[in-house]
Amino acid sequence: STTPPPLKYYSALVRQLQVLQSMPNVTDISLHKHHATDTNGTNNQNAPADLTQLSVTCLDGNKRSHTWHSELYPSIVLTMDLPSEFVLEDKLRLEKWWEDGADASNLQGGINDNSVGPLSVLPRIHHHFEQALEKYQPLFEELDDLDSHLWILEPSLPARRCSVERRIALWEGGASMVIVLDPENARGIPVMVRFLGVTMATMTAAANAAAGTSGQGAGGGGASGGVVDWRTSFAGFVSEDDEGTLDASKKSQMKKNKSSGNQAPSDNEPTNSKRWSEERSVRENLELWFGSPLPSPLSPSTEKSDFLVECGICYSHRLPMEDSSEEGPLPEAKCGNPSCNRHYHESCLFEWLHSLPTAKVSFDRIFGSCPYCCEAVSVKIMNGANNH
Repeated sequence: STTPPPLKYYSALVRQLQVLQSMPNVTDISLHKHHATDTNGTNNQNAPADLTQLSVTCLDGNKRSHTWHSELYPSIVLTMDLPSEFVLEDKLRLEKWWEDGADASNLQGGINDNSVGPLSVLPRIHHHFEQALEKYQPLFEELDDLDSHLWILEPSLPARRCSVERRIALWEGGASMVIVLDPENARGIPVMVRFLGVTMATMTAAANAAAGTSGQGAGGGGASGGVVDWRTSFAGFVSEDDEGTLDASKKSQMKKNKSSGNQAPSDNEPTNSKRWSEERSVRENLELWFGSPLPSPLSPSTEKSDFLVECGICYSHRLPMEDSSEEGPLPEAKCGNPSCNRHYHESCLFEWLHSLPTAKVSFDRIFGSCPYCCEAVSVKIMNGANNH
């Protein structure tokens, strides 16, 4: 806005900041200057700066630090680093919030759901932010456990609290899995799982290494059972059908036992020891499925660089991003030829295939040949691309 805030705005702001400062878990309050814009929409550095941007930092019950940000004028616009949308109650007035008639009496005795008025808007926003943080403590615990015990390839750590996705290193040479946790049920089955850079050669090498030490191949494959496809074995691991291996008569008997209250398992009844269980942490479930500890920064024998691969087209680990403070993605596409085994950023591979006169498009994918070995490769069509 080109109109500076009125004096009443600053009066209400100062008193609300005093209340915020007195709240027990608040560790920092920052006001940022925002220069007015001219008629062309550009910042006018000669105009006086208005204190209309706020940042509040606090500690949750486990001493993790969290910050929320807000534009204050002409209305409150919030930016919350939370894993899901932050919803405020309807009673809070966010537009011209300083104009309501109220005094400091509605803040005495603490912040509560009946504290309404200009002197309570910002403290009440913070109060609801702390309630949201308390709700997501189980999620933060699981993510912190993954971040501290496993090699996380993406996002870069420390990650924002709104990020519930982790790309976890599985094996040297770029094999990894991407999981997305459920914010409402952190120890539940991930809402999304993807395997990246996993080939038969990778699974064979991992299974042989695991079989030589523990008798069980990685990804749930036994030493004598050969190589098991990781995608198939993980789908079985998270399956809720624990009775899938029983014949019809045994299933019927189990249902009778359950209906009669007899829960004693028979010798032939399967257990959930090889199933995803919410009694275990996410990391413990992943390592149980994998059959051995996953690569960890706590191990002196591994480095993160062991699991990073460069793109065979742009020759970088992370795709350079223009006009962005965030790091670009790691290579996700991989040539299926074991003798080639090249990795590519999806956007790099798309640009390569898009330039080939022999490339073909089918539905949402483009097909062509690997730049190095001419093996058939494909990648999803990037948004905004023209049909080839």
